Amino acid sequence: MKAAEEEDVGGEDELTDAQLDQLEFIIQFLLDGLKDDDSIVRWTAAKGIGRITMRLSADFADQIVGQLSDLFGPSETDSSWHGGCLALAELCRRGLLLPARLTEFVPVLEKALVYDLNLGNHSVGSHVRDSACYVVWSFARAYAPDIMRPHVMTLASKLINISLFDREVNCRRAASATFQEAVGR
Repeated sequence: MKAAEEEDVGGEDELTDAQLDQLEFIIQFLLDGLKDDDSIVRWTAAKGIGRITMRLSADFADQIVGQLSDLFGPSETDSSWHGGCLALAELCRRGLLLPARLTEFVPVLEKALVYDLNLGNHSVGSHVRDSACYVVWSFARAYAPDIMRPHVMTLASKLINISLFDREVNCRRAASATFQEAVGR
């Protein structure tokens, strides 16, 4: 009986205020990590957000998803867009992105699929386009076709354009593989 009581102490319904503060601090730290200049930090933060969110209640998980939308603002850097796409894909891949949130994130994803920022005589954004393809790939794997139906034509046309005309070969390959995965589902 004592072992069962010890297991219940760690349940999400019985978190103390101090534990909630620590959890909020960690989540905010990971959300800030999604904006980091290093790709490995963004990738690790996205994985961490996915793992933590998986263990939270649906209400807490939805709050975290809501905070991700702040990463896709017009004044945000390419690092923020890349980290946001990685986190969105991780949450979707784990089944944590509710279908009701698709209508909020599909327009953002359309912008991410064509993200290109000119900086002098070079441009930045291939990593954002590549990670946006990962998000669409995870959408195709996570949701039933009837849930994706309202968004299929928009996303499919973007993927075809990327797979044919993007100047970066890795983006063309990612878009092609994503389109193939979506059609196969």
